[in-house]
Amino acid sequence: MYIENIKQILIPSNTPKLNQKIFWLILSLTFTTIYSLLALKEAFSGEYIVQDDARQHVFWMRRFLDPELFPNDLIADYFQSVAPWGYKTFYWLFSQVGIDPIFLNKLLPLGLSLVTAAYCFGICFEILPIPFAGFIASVLLSQNLWFQDDIASGTPRAFLYPLFLAVLYYLLRKSLVPFLVAIALLGLFYPQYVILTALILIIRFLDWEKGRFCLSKNRLDYIFSGLGLGVSLVVILFYALNSSNYAPVITASQAKVLPEFGEAGRSVFFLQNSWDFFIFGGRSGILPKQLFLPHILIVGLFLPILFQKEEGRRKKEEGKTYNLFQKEEEIRKKEEGKSYNLDNGINFPRQLPLVKQITPNIKLLPQILLAGFALFVIAHLLLFKLHLPSRYTNHSFRIVLAIATAIVLCITLDAIFYWVSQQPSSKNRRISGLIIIGFLGILLIGDMSLWKIFPYADYQKGQSPEVYEFFAEKPKDILIVSLSEEVNYIPTFSQRSVLFAWEYAIPYHLGYYNQIKQRATEFIFAQYHSDIQWMEDYINTYGIDFLILDSEAFKPEYVLKNPWLIQWYYQMGNQIGINLQNGNIPAIVGTIDKCSVLEIEKLWVLSAKCILNN
Repeated sequence: MYIENIKQILIPSNTPKLNQKIFWLILSLTFTTIYSLLALKEAFSGEYIVQDDARQHVFWMRRFLDPELFPNDLIADYFQSVAPWGYKTFYWLFSQVGIDPIFLNKLLPLGLSLVTAAYCFGICFEILPIPFAGFIASVLLSQNLWFQDDIASGTPRAFLYPLFLAVLYYLLRKSLVPFLVAIALLGLFYPQYVILTALILIIRFLDWEKGRFCLSKNRLDYIFSGLGLGVSLVVILFYALNSSNYAPVITASQAKVLPEFGEAGRSVFFLQNSWDFFIFGGRSGILPKQLFLPHILIVGLFLPILFQKEEGRRKKEEGKTYNLFQKEEEIRKKEEGKSYNLDNGINFPRQLPLVKQITPNIKLLPQILLAGFALFVIAHLLLFKLHLPSRYTNHSFRIVLAIATAIVLCITLDAIFYWVSQQPSSKNRRISGLIIIGFLGILLIGDMSLWKIFPYADYQKGQSPEVYEFFAEKPKDILIVSLSEEVNYIPTFSQRSVLFAWEYAIPYHLGYYNQIKQRATEFIFAQYHSDIQWMEDYINTYGIDFLILDSEAFKPEYVLKNPWLIQWYYQMGNQIGINLQNGNIPAIVGTIDKCSVLEIEKLWVLSAKCILNN
């Protein structure tokens, strides 16, 4: 009897009641909250902690609180210009009540992940009306998202998941107004996925019948797809007609010859291994590297096999029709006695009864995959006009796989319950059934505990608080230059401008990156030149106020550690390393004792004015 009670809780025979849906939804949100709080704890574990990508996309928003910050700052102006309108407005609204953007950025993942989990639950329920399936899908997607930093970043791609899932949910629910609003919001935060949405809607005009494509016979498909395409087109035109001040976008032929896009570059794209390039390349590959974390997600790949197998079996049953919404008990009574006997005498069901409860909404999953794959190919052909090809598959594949895995697990559990219920006199088989159910539960809930990186929010901790505090006390219009990695943190923690930094050297818009590259290469020559006049001219040209030098910057091995010198090793780094090995001392070294205004264990801060005067 207790087996039947467990089954009624997990996979009820009758139509699920509202309280059952609410219970599993709340439990889903509870797990998501726990994961988010683990990341939140890390985010507030110290004063100088910031999410990796927030250093690019959020630092400039301090202008909302103080318009005098970052005056005439190329980096701040660029990232402000490329930020989607909705994303900027969202942070601006909170800044109007005095909420610091960096503080908000740390809190956002909690809210975004909860909304994501709720919509994922709803979508799965629309495909398989079993609340437990929605719970599994929601938990698995939450786990997968916390194995990488998309939600944690609080950047535009963090808003992609709740908004894209909202689009899919209202599409399945046939809720027209919320559906159109969700598309518009998605476009305001992450416009690339409006293109994906539009392609999904085009695909929904078609149906698959008798082994061939034909036009859909569902009138609602035309209404929703037509209106959805209209809104999508407006959003796409909005961005297409607003050209960037930092155009042109780099072309594939230009990128192929730049070390910036090579395996040692700032924006690794072109990989030597073709398998890595097209399959698991971070920016170029069709699949994300963390797609099967937790490992139970690999089970989702079997959904087409189970579904096709059941469909094939159904077609062989002459004269029998099955209602997708027929109650499970009625199905089982009709199928009583139809089981096959294995060699060891264990009876196992010929059928997978729960497959019959899968609704026609299941078509959405292959439609998402097909649209993503098509845009992945198009993005490669039009490189980099649609930005990065991986963006069109990595996120959507995670969603599809989580839902598919939940459905497969529920089908499997239901089959196990059916097998156990057919053997009421066998205690061992009951125990075996419980062991299998427990094992699946451990895989679902406990796999993440095997990973020390969970949750992976990619928070970065500044290592030089004295430097950040020093610059924060200086005038707001100072300008700092350095090859040190610590300069990546100064705009965030000191709220002061830097001339260039590795974190901000994004090479896709040449109108921006050519300036960054020129600044960086000229400074490398000046820092390592034997004539101080090069540094003096550089200071005067750009109006530098302070320089930061790594204490190891003039050791030969530094060339193999500094990202700038690694990237341009064959252009500059190699010769600099040879000069240092030969004992050639750069002229700037002679100014350190006189012009150092702050010295800590690994850094020197030099006054540019002092260098000019000496």
